[in-house]
Amino acid sequence: MKNHRYLLKDSIQAEELAGDLRVQLEVNRFDDYSIVPVVQRNELIVQIPDAAGDLEDTVDAFMAGYYDGKMLE
Repeated sequence: MKNHRYLLKDSIQAEELAGDLRVQLEVNRFDDYSIVPVVQRNELIVQIPDAAGDLEDTVDAFMAGYYDGKMLE
């Protein structure tokens, strides 16, 4: 599994964005992921399987414009 840590812009609320991302991934019928909002640091951690190219592409496309930095763990 890979962890994608998105450092969100100040104007974005982690919990609200996590809910919106869950809806987007459900619409696209993805089911093997975990989304954890870290409110204290205004981050979103998205855990996805190693070989999930389409899921990773969908998450990256959705998150474009919402974050200032991204870390892959």
